[in-house]
Amino acid sequence: MEHLQYPIGRFTYGKTYSEIETQQSINELKDLVFFIKRVINKFKMEDFGKAYRDNGWTATQIINHLCDVYINAYIRTKWLLTESGSILKPYDQNAFSNLPDSFYENVDESVDLLDCLIKRWVYLLNRVERSNFQRKIYHPENKIYLTLDEMVAMYAWHGYHHLAHLKIINNIVMGVL
Repeated sequence: MEHLQYPIGRFTYGKTYSEIETQQSINELKDLVFFIKRVINKFKMEDFGKAYRDNGWTATQIINHLCDVYINAYIRTKWLLTESGSILKPYDQNAFSNLPDSFYENVDESVDLLDCLIKRWVYLLNRVERSNFQRKIYHPENKIYLTLDEMVAMYAWHGYHHLAHLKIINNIVMGVL
């Protein structure tokens, strides 16, 4: 079950990131929607209702979840950059994933929203001074401080983590699994 829930492994907190590694994470974020589109372009409408594992989210929920994730990532970055002692507000992702908009069926619009969010966030990340990447935000749920470097790496991982879920659904649809 672990390999289906975390197909690319779990994110490891506490690592220090170089400028080059952070730029790689930013570039991964920039390319994420391209890879999502490549996978879901193969889906038929009914495939969006399929899950990657028993009791897992459907493709539609995953895509709408990513919108929630990157809306929060963008705002959390702005808090980190503008507030002293900023605190990351946690939210219940499972509760969010069961709200009506998580089943919004116009996946193309959700992907467009995701694309715009990430582009706007990447624009910001590519224009802030490097020293800002050492600023920290407190994560009360995990009881840790995250630098912007680590936060960017975490969100890059998160996007590709869910891209792997979409690939699993695609494999199920194609009869590979």
